[in-house]
This record gives sequence, structure tokens and C-alpha cells, in this order.
Amino acid sequence: MPAPKKSFKEDINPAMQFISPPSLEAGPEASEAGNPPAGHKANPLYIETKSRRVQLLMQPSLHKKLKDRADSEGTSLNELVHSLLDNALKKR
Repeated sequence: MPAPKKSFKEDINPAMQFISPPSLEAGPEASEAGNPPAGHKANPLYIETKSRRVQLLMQPSLHKKLKDRADSEGTSLNELVHSLLDNALKKR
């Protein structure tokens, strides 16, 4: 006779020892719908939560100039291009 299937409904699942219940993950001060807790302002730099990917073709010489500038500013090429485009659109 084969052994009966194990039921985790009555027993505590061993994996659950490593997973926090949802009520503890958010913390007591967090509010619903992703809004900041009372007394806190949302940082406008982080309001957008999704990013879009863009493939950009450029001449190797332009890429080298951008990469060199990003390195000298201590930032990534992505952050530099993002800030340059953002500043160009703000000037319009």
C-alpha cells in the first residue's frame, strides 16, 4: 500500500519559516495603494516606477565622447544620456 500524500494544510510548511507574513513586510507606517506614510513626501525622482528601453545607434566617436564624459562625472553612460535628454526637453 503506497504512503498517503503529505498535506501541508494541517502542518506548517517548512519553507514558510523563511517567508515573512505580508503584514510584517510593509511595516506599520505604510499606507495603502503605495502612498507614502503620513508626514512623508514622495521623492519626485522616484515617482515613475517603470522604465522604457530604447535602442540608440550612434557613431563610435560620439559614444567615446559620451563615455569619457560619464566617466569623468562619475556616472553611467545611461544616466548621462538620460540627464542630457531631460535637460534638452526642459529647455523647449
